Amino acid sequence: MDNFLDFLVKKADLNNNEYFNYKKTKPDTAEKSKVPLYDKILEPSARDYVVFDLETTGMKPFSNKIIEIGAVKVIKGEITDTFSSLVNPGAFVPPYISNITHITNEMLRGERYIEEVLPDFVDFIEDLPLIAHNARFDMSFLITNAARLNIKMENSVIDTLYLSRKYNKECEKHNLAYLTEFFNIKLENAHRAYYDALATNELYKIIQRKY
Repeated sequence: MDNFLDFLVKKADLNNNEYFNYKKTKPDTAEKSKVPLYDKILEPSARDYVVFDLETTGMKPFSNKIIEIGAVKVIKGEITDTFSSLVNPGAFVPPYISNITHITNEMLRGERYIEEVLPDFVDFIEDLPLIAHNARFDMSFLITNAARLNIKMENSVIDTLYLSRKYNKECEKHNLAYLTEFFNIKLENAHRAYYDALATNELYKIIQRKY
């Protein structure tokens, strides 16, 4: 039950500062720091960016695995490209994760491993700013896996969770499920990475108009 509740917190109201730029964490020091440190708050002014979301086998980036990456590339306010890939974790996906994401062990058999998928994703994002909802969670997995593969990432990062708290004062909660319902944002297949990324993009545009 504790693991199930932890997973639900992924997109929920956390009290940390989740809005940041980030720097690569070296493999030999990453385990010590656990979660990378972020030091700069950005405002929602970017019109060219990539919105992304990850699905994982749990909450811990050093022991759990990425099982899906989904993203949309936005140039001048319009979606110009998409990225969606299941990832073979090389590990068992717990039943409670499959119940939430509808991603099963059978679906992941034969899919590519993160060693193949992540370089393609890095090529996809280029040097564009990255946007995610509760970016601390998603970026911790992205940076940890990039460090293991000696991939350098220097993209700036925008967190719609932080921005929602700042600009959506009328909202009682700021998790993605609540916000999509509050703002009438279409969200098909919740907890699938590509569809969560689409919904996060719509949320970002709403926040941009307020900003």
